[in-house]
Amino acid sequence: MVGKPYKCVNCGVEASALYRTYGTVIKLTKCENCKGFVDKYIEYDPVIVMIDLILISKEAQRHVLYNTDFKSFWKLLITLMMLETYGVWKSDSLFNIAINSMCGIAGNNTINITNLHVYIATPELSKNNCMAWTHDNRDDNNDLFIWEKDFYIQFMSTLAGIFVFVATTQLLMTSFKLVMSQSEVPILRCLKAFSLADVSILFTLPMLVWGTDTSLETRLVHYGLVLSYSFVVFTNVFTVLYECPVFVAALTVVAGYMAKYTTSYHTTPLLRIYIT
Repeated sequence: MVGKPYKCVNCGVEASALYRTYGTVIKLTKCENCKGFVDKYIEYDPVIVMIDLILISKEAQRHVLYNTDFKSFWKLLITLMMLETYGVWKSDSLFNIAINSMCGIAGNNTINITNLHVYIATPELSKNNCMAWTHDNRDDNNDLFIWEKDFYIQFMSTLAGIFVFVATTQLLMTSFKLVMSQSEVPILRCLKAFSLADVSILFTLPMLVWGTDTSLETRLVHYGLVLSYSFVVFTNVFTVLYECPVFVAALTVVAGYMAKYTTSYHTTPLLRIYIT
């Protein structure tokens, strides 16, 4: 396994090989910088790697991003986008709660925080988009085709938001070259990093499946915790991917989130107007 750039999972220094074979014996390569094994996860069960990823281990993240092919990242990314789309389409996500509260949308299938006496001021330029986020109550009398079309519209809006998120982070990190050890990151690896970090959205699944009768306060706490965890995961992944200080990665993630949700907020009404 020589001739392909790898990285030590401990210190991030490049290595020429992960292991060497002597007949049927495999010997892990040691890092010339930290003197530890370049990638201890070569001998680990995938379940252990997954657990370390959930525990936000930089070593596990380096292993996946630099020392594995991770060819199926696009399948994972599409699955995660569909899950995020379902939450927004069902009007059951932190994003929807913010929109419903900002726009004053209320209904049988919507939730907002006005009942908690918390109000969000809506800019004048955004008030027109609020009307496009108002849904008719989904019941047995609705046309199923309308439901399906709205799901696809929201999926395209989510895809646009993710594209803007990746583009924003790449642009900002390119501007922060002076504080980065690594000057250039391929867009393909950036997509892999996004799909790896976005796995945190799976923690919204329990509320989507079993939380139909839960209170607003419980939903807010749950989605707030998931958002906080997701923010930490993205920040950690970006420090690994771009080899930058934590505060730079955190600021970039915040900017990426703002760009993503702003794009989705404005894209969905446009798609609903032009796709009939």
